[in-house]
Amino acid sequence: MQVKRFVAANMRLALKMVREEIGPDAVILSNKRVAGGVELLTAVDETVDPTTDETVGATASTSEGASLNPFEQAAIASAQAAQQQQTPSVLDLELDRMQAEAQQRAQALSKILAEKKRLELEQAHNAVATPSLDNTEPPLAADVVSFSSMMAAATNDGSMVSTPESDIQSGSVQSNAPTIDNSAAKNNDTAKQQFVAERDDELASMRFELQSMRELLERQLSSMAWGQFTQQHPQQAGLWKRLKRMGIGATIAESLLASSYLANGSVERESAEIWQSIMSDLCERVPVVGEDLLVNGGVFAFVGPTGAGKTTTIGKLAARYVLKNGADDLALVTTDTMRIAAHEQLRTFGRILNVPVKIVDKNNSLERVLHSLRHKALVLVDTAGLNRQDQRLKPQLRDLNEVGSRLRTIMVIPTTSQVEVIKSAYHTYKTDSLSGCVLTKLDESACLGEALTLTIEKQLPIAYITDGQGVPEDIAIADGPKLVRSAIDLAKHATTNDESMAEEMATLS
Repeated sequence: MQVKRFVAANMRLALKMVREEIGPDAVILSNKRVAGGVELLTAVDETVDPTTDETVGATASTSEGASLNPFEQAAIASAQAAQQQQTPSVLDLELDRMQAEAQQRAQALSKILAEKKRLELEQAHNAVATPSLDNTEPPLAADVVSFSSMMAAATNDGSMVSTPESDIQSGSVQSNAPTIDNSAAKNNDTAKQQFVAERDDELASMRFELQSMRELLERQLSSMAWGQFTQQHPQQAGLWKRLKRMGIGATIAESLLASSYLANGSVERESAEIWQSIMSDLCERVPVVGEDLLVNGGVFAFVGPTGAGKTTTIGKLAARYVLKNGADDLALVTTDTMRIAAHEQLRTFGRILNVPVKIVDKNNSLERVLHSLRHKALVLVDTAGLNRQDQRLKPQLRDLNEVGSRLRTIMVIPTTSQVEVIKSAYHTYKTDSLSGCVLTKLDESACLGEALTLTIEKQLPIAYITDGQGVPEDIAIADGPKLVRSAIDLAKHATTNDESMAEEMATLS
């Protein structure tokens, strides 16, 4: 019996390596996750009948597969089913065809390069072999250098320049040699540039075709894995689709499903009961502050992208504080002097609430302004929404970090943004003193799970939620179960398909 070890980035690639090197008679002894990805130990006995060997391999895979999660079990079962097929699948035929075409194009490109090299050598040989001078008498020593230059120029041009003997003796050839060399060098450079351009075009075309083949294979393998998973675990597949419609990310969805099924072992339950268990688990995972952050006072800076609702949120919180504690201990600060009349909205809130509004500019640093307001119990700081390419973003974040622990940062996240935009905003505006976030525009959002996924993955507590333009009524302290219920309600209008689910499963590899 021959035992081999395979290590790959994911289970699909590892199984492919086993199939290519050992064949369908391989027996998977064990599998586990390692630092480099997935490790498989396989064995094959060449003397054993293939039918018996396949049975042993299936038994070993089944026993070892009990320690895997449902997604890895689906990938292993899909690969084993493909190994047992006696005739090649459509995917195998398509892969062979595309590989053959790529090999043909590589051979054609190699022939073109070889032919071009052969022509250049043939032209050089003909140029040297063609007599162009009367060599009855040896040339003068002074003319040897110019003669060699002429030969080189003739070789590059593919033709020989005929020069009378009288010109050689008079030295005129030596004086004209630099001109011939310059012209030949220019022609040679042009030919080289054209050759390099043609070669780059061929290579770019090959890269494009290889990339297209890779994307096609990934899509087909993902579809096969999702189809196999749906057939073997229809209940889990349906629950995963519901999580996908809510906007819950693949990693969180996998963890929720695995936790629910592992907690109940092999007990058969209805989908509704399992779904209730998953939602309870999700409610516990959503991080929330659970209390009013401003009740004890302090200095709070609100950061986030343009249009996220920072200024409006500050106005709502300031109005709530004034209604409870009065306006004497509150002050507003803005660092947004980059847009025209950017601070006018905050000044309007200040006039209505009868609280002072300070502006941070070149003459008044943030540290200086905060020092002048040290007698205030609560200071709310509004910042400018700048994208990551803006050179003024780093100085603004640096000023916030330099204040130290006296200042706490609150990130304002609009739930109407796409998941990639939300992730980018988190990495762009994250500071050393980030204490929580505010989810805004819930009344305009079509999917709430994407924002919840970010807060769960980054363990960013949610302090407040806003769901309208009303001041101060459209703001509330965040509550986990209420957020999950809102995400479920929004998911009723969302749809998903098998293609998107296959892409979702591929992200777990």
